[in-house]
Amino acid sequence: MEIILSHQYPDFDALASMVAAQKIYPKAEMIIDGKANSYVQDFLALAKDQLSYQKLKDIDPHQVTKIILVDTSELARAVSSKNLLLLFEKCDLIIYDHHPYPGKRHAGLCIEPVGACTTLLVEKISKAGKRLSGFEATLLALGIYDDTGSLLFENTTSRDLTAAAYLLEQGAQLSVISEYLRRPLSPQQTKLLQVLLDNGQTETIQGMPVFISYAECREYFEGLAVLANRIGELERPDTWFLIVKMGQRVYLVGRSRGDALPVNKILSGFGGAGHDKAASAVLKDTGIEQALFSLKEQIAEFVREPHLVQDIMSFPVKTVSSDTVMEEVGKLLLRYGHTGFPVVDHGRLVGVISRRDVDKALKHGLQHAPVKGFMTKEVITVQPDLGWEEVQRIMIQHDVGRIPVVKEGFLVGIVSRSDVLRLVYGSVVPTTGRLVLERSQAMRDDVLDLIRELPPEIGLLLDKIKETADHLGIQAYLVGGFVRDLFLRKSSQDLDVVVEGDSNSFANQLIEVVEVHKVVQHHQFGTVKITFRDGTHLDIAGSRWEEYDFPGALPTIEESNLKEDLFRRDFTVNAMALCLNANRFGEVVDFYGGLRDLQQGEIRFLHNLSFIEDPTRMIRAVRFACRYHFKIAKVTREAINTALQANVLLKISKERFTEELMLILPEQAYQKMVRELAAFGLMKNWFGREFAWNLAESEEEVKDWDLEKKWLGLLISLENDEIRAVLDRLAFTKSMLKHTLDYVAVRSKLRAAGDCPQEGYAALFGVKEGIVDLLKKHEDLRPLIESYQQALQNLKMTIRGSDLLAAGIPEGPEIGRILQDIHLAWLTGKISDFEEERNYLLQILKRNSEGSTK
Repeated sequence: MEIILSHQYPDFDALASMVAAQKIYPKAEMIIDGKANSYVQDFLALAKDQLSYQKLKDIDPHQVTKIILVDTSELARAVSSKNLLLLFEKCDLIIYDHHPYPGKRHAGLCIEPVGACTTLLVEKISKAGKRLSGFEATLLALGIYDDTGSLLFENTTSRDLTAAAYLLEQGAQLSVISEYLRRPLSPQQTKLLQVLLDNGQTETIQGMPVFISYAECREYFEGLAVLANRIGELERPDTWFLIVKMGQRVYLVGRSRGDALPVNKILSGFGGAGHDKAASAVLKDTGIEQALFSLKEQIAEFVREPHLVQDIMSFPVKTVSSDTVMEEVGKLLLRYGHTGFPVVDHGRLVGVISRRDVDKALKHGLQHAPVKGFMTKEVITVQPDLGWEEVQRIMIQHDVGRIPVVKEGFLVGIVSRSDVLRLVYGSVVPTTGRLVLERSQAMRDDVLDLIRELPPEIGLLLDKIKETADHLGIQAYLVGGFVRDLFLRKSSQDLDVVVEGDSNSFANQLIEVVEVHKVVQHHQFGTVKITFRDGTHLDIAGSRWEEYDFPGALPTIEESNLKEDLFRRDFTVNAMALCLNANRFGEVVDFYGGLRDLQQGEIRFLHNLSFIEDPTRMIRAVRFACRYHFKIAKVTREAINTALQANVLLKISKERFTEELMLILPEQAYQKMVRELAAFGLMKNWFGREFAWNLAESEEEVKDWDLEKKWLGLLISLENDEIRAVLDRLAFTKSMLKHTLDYVAVRSKLRAAGDCPQEGYAALFGVKEGIVDLLKKHEDLRPLIESYQQALQNLKMTIRGSDLLAAGIPEGPEIGRILQDIHLAWLTGKISDFEEERNYLLQILKRNSEGSTK
C-alpha cells in the first residue's frame, strides 16, 4: 500500500502538494491527518466529493510499503504516534520539500529551494504531460499563491511563477484563489492581533533590530502564521518573532526579510523547522518568560557582524563652500559628473546643493548668487558606525540617493544608493516608493471613514469619477487642497483631479454621466473646469510638470507622472493625492511628507527654489499658516528671506499680487496674515516702504465685515498720499478702486468741514453705514459723525423721488441733488416739521423754474 503524507498542520501548500503527488503516484492514498487551519478545513468541507482521502486511523499501517512525504522532510512531523513512526521508518520513503534540509542526500529525495512545495510537483506533472481539471489546477495554484504571498514573498523564484502560469493555462480560477487568501480575521484573531501589537517592541540584539511580541490564550486556535504576516505588514520589521502561549504549549513563529537573520536556524534550537525567512516551533512545559529569554539567546548566536557605513562609504568627498557662486557649482557638477555637492564650511557640513537647484538658479539668471541662499540646510546624515540596513531604510523612507557621513559635525564621507545596492542587491534596484504605498494602505480604512462623512453630493461625484476612470482604464487622483482639508475635517466644494492619461477624454466622458452647470476648457494649460449647480467646482488636469522661464512667470506645461505633478505644487500639505480608482479607492499617495507636516502643524515648501519660481507662494505660506494655526518650517522661513533679498517678488505682475492679497481678505484671520506678511518684509518689499496698516480690530468684530470694509479698514491709519501710493502698486477692479477713492474723498471732506456740520453732513450723505463706521474710528472725525448719526435718528423726511417726478422734475441727477438738499436741511435744523419741508421744496422748485426761464 502506498500513502501520501504531509505535516500534521496542513496549509494550502501541503494540501495542494498531496493532490499533485497523487497525480504522479495514482495508486497512492492521500492521508490527511492532524488539524488543518480553518481555511483548509472550509475548503475540504466544500470539496469532499472531488477529493479522495482517508484518516490515518482508518487504514492498516502494517499494509503500508511506500510513503510519499510532501512539504516536510521529517516523518516525525507527519506522524505523532511513536509506534507508527517506528513502523513507517521501515517503508520506502520519497520526499518532496522546499525547506532547507540539513541531512544526507539519498535516492527518493527531492528538496529544492523554491517558494512552494507544490511547484516541485507541478513541474513533474507538466513534464509528464498529465492533464489537470479546473478544480485541481485551482487548488494547486492556491498552494503556490498561499506559500509565496501571491508570488510577492522574497523566497519566490522564477520556477514558482512558471508553475503558476502553467496552472492558469490548465484552468486555475484566480477569483477562487483570491476568495480564500483574502478572508477577514476571526474575532479571536483580531483580539490576539491587537494584544501582539500592544506588547510588541523592537529590541537591538548585538546591533541587530528584532521585533518581538508575546501573548497568552486559554485555548488553542489556528491562524498564528496569518497574524505573523499581518504584523509584518503593519510594523515593517526586517526580522520578527511571535511567542504565544495557548493552553499548555508555547508557539513560536519567526519571519525575516532579505538576509537579516535565518529564522529557521534560530527556531531549530527549539525543535522547529521552516526556511530562512519563515519558520515555527512548539514548546511544551515552559512559559512565555522562559521562551523570551531563550529566544534572545538563540538570536544572539546567529547575529552576524553587520556591514557598517564606514565600510562602504566613499571618501574623500568633493565639496563646495557656502560662498561659492551658483555658476561655479554648475561647472564643478559638469566636470565631475555629480548630482550634487555637500556644502562645507571649515570642515563642518552646513548643507547640500543639488544639480536641480543649480540648474534652476542659472535658468533664472542667478549665476552670481552664493550657494548658501539655495542649499538644503535640513540635511539627512548618518554616523560612520551605523549599519547598512538602517542606511537602506533611511534612503527608501526619504527617497534620497546620497547621504553625507558625519562624525562630531565634520564630514568624513558619503554613502550612495549604489554603494548599498552593490552590497545587497547586485544590479537589482528596489522600489523606492514601497514604503509610501504601504503607509497609505495601512491608513486606507481611516480615509474611507473620512470620505463617508462628506456631503452626499460630493460622495456621488467621487463615485462617478471612479467609474469613469475605471471604464477608460486610467488612474485618477484627488489632489491638493481638498485632500488636505479632508484630513483636517474641513468641508470644501473645490475639487482638483489629476489623471494619468487623456484628461480631455476623461472630462468629456464624465460630463456625460453628471449634471453640470458650466464647463470651461483651458487649452493652454490642458485643464477643464466644471461647475455644478450646488456650487461645487471640479478642475480636471492631466499629470503635468511646470517649468518657469523666469521668476514670477506663468509656467510652461509638459506631460509628466503623478510624483512630478505633486512636486510642482507649493507645500507638502498640498502635495498629497487620493486615488479614486476602485481597486485603490481611498489610498493616499504622500511622497513628500504632507501627512507628517499636517500632524506637526507645519507649512513646508517642496524644494529650495520654490519661491524663486513662484514668489506668490510666499504669500500663500503665510495665508495657510495663519488659517490653520500652523507654523512655517524654519527652512521655509529662511527661503522666504532669501527670496526677498533677491527681490524676486517684484518680478511678478500687479495682477498676481493683487489676486493673492484679495484671497487673504475673506479669511477670518486676515489681520494676522497681513501682520505676518509685514513681519516677513513682504509688504515693504512690494510697496516699496513701510505702511502703518490698521490691524487693531478683534476677529470677533471683523467676522461679519464684507471684503470692501476689511480692505478699507486696513487703510484707516494711512494718509491720503500713502493710500494713493498703495493703489499705484495694485490692480484693483473698477468697483474696488472706486470704493477706495470714495473713502479717501469722504474722509478729506470731513476733515475740511471742520466746525461746519452742514458740509460734513453733505459729505456723509449716501455713504454706506459700514464705511461710516470705519470713518468714526478716526478720533478727529468721531464727534461730527456721532452728531450726524444722532440727527439721522430724528430725521422725519417724507419727500421721495416719486414726489419730485410727480411735481414735473425730469428723471436724472437733479432729483438726487434736490433730495440731498432737503435731507441736509432736516439734519441742520432748517426744517423741523412737514409744513416747513413742503415750503422748502416749493422754494427749490421756484428757484429751478426761475433759473430755467432765464
